[in-house]
Amino acid sequence: ARFIGTIERFDNGWRVSFRLRLPSEVFAQHGKMEVFATELEAMKSFHNEAAARGFSSIEIQRPS
Repeated sequence: ARFIGTIERFDNGWRVSFRLRLPSEVFAQHGKMEVFATELEAMKSFHNEAAARGFSSIEIQRPS
């Protein structure tokens, strides 16, 4: 299983979303999209969401 977070910089802050890739499921489960004022707040949200779902490591992606 993988916790994959996506973070993207915008004029008004950092937009984040995540998805879970589970080996037993064909499609990923998607979490809600949120906007944070700072990158630190955005990264903390990833770690909180991942920990709440039992993940000790996360993968962060930034759109190119």
